Formats: sequence, C-alpha cells, structure tokens
Amino acid sequence: MLKRSTFLILAIACFAVHAGAQKADSKPAYDAKHFSSLIERITAGETSEERGKAIRDELADIKVRISTEGFSRKNREGEMVSGTNIIGEVSNPNAKRTIMIGAHYDKVRVGKGAVDNASGSAAILMLMRAFKNSPLKNINLQVAFWDHEEQGLHGSRIYAENRKEKGLPAMYINFDVYGYGDTLWLWSAGEATDFVNALMNAGTQAKFNAVHGNVYPSSDHKSFAAAGVEAYSFSLLSADEVKGITELLGGTPPAAGKMPKALATIHTAEDTKDKIDAAAVVKSLPVIEAAIRALDK
Repeated sequence: MLKRSTFLILAIACFAVHAGAQKADSKPAYDAKHFSSLIERITAGETSEERGKAIRDELADIKVRISTEGFSRKNREGEMVSGTNIIGEVSNPNAKRTIMIGAHYDKVRVGKGAVDNASGSAAILMLMRAFKNSPLKNINLQVAFWDHEEQGLHGSRIYAENRKEKGLPAMYINFDVYGYGDTLWLWSAGEATDFVNALMNAGTQAKFNAVHGNVYPSSDHKSFAAAGVEAYSFSLLSADEVKGITELLGGTPPAAGKMPKALATIHTAEDTKDKIDAAAVVKSLPVIEAAIRALDK
C-alpha cells in the first residue's frame, strides 16, 4: 500500500500532467496564421450564407453554443431584405450581467469584404476563443454576427428592436474595419466610462496606442445605442487615418491625395485579403480582452 505522502505526490503529478495536456490541446486564442486563415475562409464566400458557414464552423470548433435567427424587413426603397444573424454564447449560470461583442459579416457586391468586415468577424472569433479558454466569472458573454449591415444595419436593428422589451445585453461592443494599423479607435456616446478607462489603461500597460472619441462612422453599435444599451465600437487603423476620418466626419474634407486608406479601400474592388495585417490585429486583441476582464467584478 502507498504511503499517504507518496499518494499525494503522485496525485499532484497526475493533475499537473492532465492540466498540461488540456492546455496543450486548447488552441491559442491569438495567432496571426490562424487569423489569416479565418480571413481567407470568410472572404472565400461571395454570399452571406457562404461567409456565415465559415463563421459557424469556427464557433463549432471553439465549442460554444450556436444559434441562428432569420429575419425579413423592407428597406428604404420598399424592397424585402432577408438575412440571418448568427449568435454564439459562453453561458455562465452565475453571471451578473451579459456583454455582447459583435460584427457584421455581410459585404457589398464589389471586393471581398476583407477589411469591411471579415476583419471584425475574425477578431471577435479570436476573442471568443480567448474567453472560452479562460471564462469570465461574473459575465455571460455573447458574440453576434450581423447580416445586412451594409444595406442599413438591418440585422442588428431587428435583433435590438425584438428584444427591447424582453431584455438586451447590458453592454454591446462592436467591431468594424479591424484589419490593420497601430491604433485602437474606440467610440462611445459620451464621457469616459469604466470600460473606456479600462481600455486606456490596458493600452498603456501594453504600450499599444488607443484613442477614444464620440465621432465615428455608422455601424451596428447604433442599433444598440438607440435601444438604450451601453454601446461601443472599435476599429483598428493607423493614427493618421483616425485623425483624417474624424475630421472628415466633422465636415473637413481631406487634402488632395490624402484620403484615409480605409475609405479608399472599403466598398471597392481593393478590399481584399492582402490588405489585412494579421500580426497587428493579434497584437491589439489582448488589450481589448484585458479591458473586458477588468469589468469582471
């Protein structure tokens, strides 16, 4: 018979081996090659159905609960628009609140929709894997992929409208045009909140540039802000682009030949996978993860 001390040593050793094996089996959340692979798989699809399949396959690999919600509504021209939203969830029965991170996965007819917005979709897939590998304690995390954003925010608007009375997440964090650059651009409606402060602190700690403002292009964050949800939106761009787009939205046209790169790329045939800087994206994502974890109290 083994002595008690020997048994304890063996038990600890077995636990360490088991834990090490589990860690080795789980894919790293942030990997540039994997991000590039996600972009390639999503942009290979010309239709939302094809792009959505690549997203659902990745969610299945992450092993989160997946649901889809079809919708139909008329656009401004009176034409019927039909699409599908994709929702994933890392459920937490002890959660005090729900945070949703989201991105649209549809594209305009021209180009491959790599920067706008396979990049945002791939970014939140990586974040979801990070939070699946190391779950939040007091937050129920959802991830959403919206269809028909390009035609008028239809997918996110219908989702928010349908749940306004039944219950929406306490916070929504959007990702749009998140494919390259050295600056995290965070939008929120008002003054700095706990999340804004957490993001700025995380950026400082990681030595990654982050800026915050309340001027920002239209995207799915507007659907949640209109429903009264604490809403945010991220882009990853160069500092010069953030400055140029902010000035443009404020009514100052760009100087000749100085159109921000993102605006010269999205919604054109130039929006292809070669515009993505996967290394920049995976460097930025731990900053956002740290800011979200700072809210897990």
